[in-house]
Amino acid sequence: MPATAPPVANGICTHLGCSPSTAFTPGDPALGADWPGGFLCPCHGSTFDFAGRVFKNKPAPTNLEVPPHQFLGDIRLMIGSDELAPA
Repeated sequence: MPATAPPVANGICTHLGCSPSTAFTPGDPALGADWPGGFLCPCHGSTFDFAGRVFKNKPAPTNLEVPPHQFLGDIRLMIGSDELAPA
């Protein structure tokens, strides 16, 4: 696994199936000074952190889905399989 693993999540909002966009800049003026960076669903305002966890009091009822996956090295990622659940 790489030293700093990238986030792995399905890019489908759990509210109505929209596609969240990147909002990586902490303190983004549109999201508030306390915004840590993450993902924003522009349709209804759900916000997710870098791990795909939904923030409180947002329309999305659950976190972004994390598919089975495994790191095959520092630059290789297999989605659809992990050590416990082969594809």
